[in-house]
Amino acid sequence: MQQSEYPEWEMQSRLLNKEEVADPTIVLDEVFDYAHLPEWRSLLWEWLKITVSGAYNTESADYDRYSILFTYEKLQKLIEAAHLIYVQQEASKELEKEEERHIF
Repeated sequence: MQQSEYPEWEMQSRLLNKEEVADPTIVLDEVFDYAHLPEWRSLLWEWLKITVSGAYNTESADYDRYSILFTYEKLQKLIEAAHLIYVQQEASKELEKEEERHIF
């Protein structure tokens, strides 16, 4: 689905605060302060095992449930921050192309 098929409000951040919108790399710091790459891999693996096996409601400890929800929230913010960085990079590329067209 192309971006233009979505309403404008769907393309806006919902979870990032003003400071994070202004500098999405803050979210990267937050994500990796919470857990390093090997820990993220482990969290995601546990999340996958619990959800795919269907054992989430019956066998998961409260801590595991909290961890899954917290991980989900972090990933949502990470995706929003990554989207902002992507949009900024695309705008920068377009600006460079426009400047190249006007050189001659």
